[in-house]
Amino acid sequence: MLTRRQFIAISSLALAGACLSVGYVTTKELEVTRIDLGLGRKIVFLADLHIHGIDDVKENVLSIVAKEQPDAVLIGGDTVDALTLSMEVVDSYISRLEAKEKFAVMGNHEYWSGKAEDFSKILKNNGFILLKDSSAQASFGKIYGLDWRDDRNYPERKLEGLVIVHDPNAALSISGAQAVLAGHTHGGVVIAGWTVYSNSVYTRGLYRLKDGGVLYVSRGLGQLLPLRYTSPLELVIAE
Repeated sequence: MLTRRQFIAISSLALAGACLSVGYVTTKELEVTRIDLGLGRKIVFLADLHIHGIDDVKENVLSIVAKEQPDAVLIGGDTVDALTLSMEVVDSYISRLEAKEKFAVMGNHEYWSGKAEDFSKILKNNGFILLKDSSAQASFGKIYGLDWRDDRNYPERKLEGLVIVHDPNAALSISGAQAVLAGHTHGGVVIAGWTVYSNSVYTRGLYRLKDGGVLYVSRGLGQLLPLRYTSPLELVIAE
């Protein structure tokens, strides 16, 4: 017969194993979210790809983008990280993202992994405009991209049009924008409508900002380690 201590130990291991199993399975679930931002154009927002190789999920992302034929593809940071071993694989993947207009911002993992410079070259060589606290004119209006800050303390900015930024906390300092698209959180951990864990003020989904604009935080398309809880992968299509 098991002692109480042995029973608790075995139960704890079983629960941990179940959590790991569920967390791993969630890394293979991909959902497409469509939002109306009044842009008059179709854009695809790809956040947190964390490319370590080209698996079925990454291929599925490419298939969806190709099928949707968007006017623009926007990359929201953390495309590469410390576990990205081949920048050639990344280059090949990025080259397969087709759209008339392509824009990108950096996330924390590009900088923390020391791969920001190499990734910048890949973006440029594949027709992406890298926005680092800068703007560009797109077919859907003005687009502004904010660069990652390690202190996560962003200066107040009055912007217009569409803003892309890796860190959703940056939305706290933005006014005047029609919409802000962000990632970084991987959707946090939300159970029964309650946010159990989040690394940001804004965790997932749509938020109304104080000046009337909106923020959408994507759950992202990958992660550094293959674990997710309550947060399936998300590809965002906005029009």
